[in-house]
Amino acid sequence: MTGGIGKSLHAYRELLAIRGAPRFVVAAMIGRFPISMRALAAMLMVLATTDSYAIAGAISSVVTLSNAVAVPALGRLADRRGQQWLILTSLVAHAGSIIVLVVLTRSGAPLWTLFVTAAVFGGSGLPIGSLVRARWAALVGGTPRQATAYALEASIDDIIYLTGPVIVTLLAGYLAPSAGMLVILGMVLVGWVALAFQRSTQPPLAAASDGPKRGAITEPGLRALLLVCLTLGCWLGASNVSLVAFADEQGNRSLGGILIGLTILGGMVAGLLYGGITWKAPLVRRLTGTATLLGVGTVPLVFAGSFWWMVPFAVIAGLAITPTLIGIYSVLSNVVPRSAITEGFAWIASSIAVGSSTGVVVSGWLVERFDSRSALIFMATAGLVCPLVVAVNKKLLGRAPQGESVPAAGADRVAPVATGAGSPSANQVD
Repeated sequence: MTGGIGKSLHAYRELLAIRGAPRFVVAAMIGRFPISMRALAAMLMVLATTDSYAIAGAISSVVTLSNAVAVPALGRLADRRGQQWLILTSLVAHAGSIIVLVVLTRSGAPLWTLFVTAAVFGGSGLPIGSLVRARWAALVGGTPRQATAYALEASIDDIIYLTGPVIVTLLAGYLAPSAGMLVILGMVLVGWVALAFQRSTQPPLAAASDGPKRGAITEPGLRALLLVCLTLGCWLGASNVSLVAFADEQGNRSLGGILIGLTILGGMVAGLLYGGITWKAPLVRRLTGTATLLGVGTVPLVFAGSFWWMVPFAVIAGLAITPTLIGIYSVLSNVVPRSAITEGFAWIASSIAVGSSTGVVVSGWLVERFDSRSALIFMATAGLVCPLVVAVNKKLLGRAPQGESVPAAGADRVAPVATGAGSPSANQVD
């Protein structure tokens, strides 16, 4: 392992010097901001009209679950038909469903129409993070900058999930209940359209001669990786509930948001440093290491006796989140064929969402039945199980896609740069 903060910064400068990279990074950031806003914005809008948490919560759940179900298919379509076609096609359904949902809610339409529209709204929500990571895989896949690219995207996700809910809440509270939905509409129109017309960085479609167009889920390595994602998702869902419950028991529920933010902040900083390092250890070994740190780093949360003890423990617990996600994305690039890379990323997003929902349900039940410490124990258990899942599936996680050669010792699979020959930094700078 070589490098330091200076070399890490240089790695990101080198990455963003690739022709077209800054433009699609900015477009994708705008276009995927709604990911952290959709369910909450719909809930707050419906809540203001119906004054029912049950109905508003159900609408929010429909948005989330329909998206989790749809994104693998959307990712597969991106691989088969191209990103531009998928983005522009989905934009019609997504933008239309936003407008219809706002109109139906304001007009007091029958509840079933709200649920149907919410399902279309969630189901047409593109996995923009998967699309942009597929672009990076085409540009720098198999090079030392692959981890740097995934670290950059993970940090952008952290920013989005830190600020998106705050923006929605402020808009609904100070402007209008539907203001959050309308801002989402604006972000989608700007970000998605801008990304769709950047064709030079769009991953190439697989040629007919590349073999049968199997779904990514048929790859044993991806199925093993999804088990890791489910476990990590449980950790993430449990962290949201258990930290808020702990703060509530300490006398101020709102401080739970600070604790959650500290875990995200710790992961973001660690992820940026991790992504700027040129690693020599094999991918699966690195994933095992970061997953182990995640589990071990979560254990102190169980023993925190006050909010002030929980503050540093929350930072420590979050340090390995983003590096672990980077490892997952990097391993994915080795276990699915290039022709199904976007679908693979979408499956990861979906499995983490399912795991997170499970973590929320289980930890919520534990808090109601016992206390926050029981939920923290569940969270720590999920963290400790994560590296075990990696270790048990080590061979599958190091297995190349069917019909391709196995990378040496689980190393990064080297692939040609999609938009030019040779080194990305040398041949694709502006």
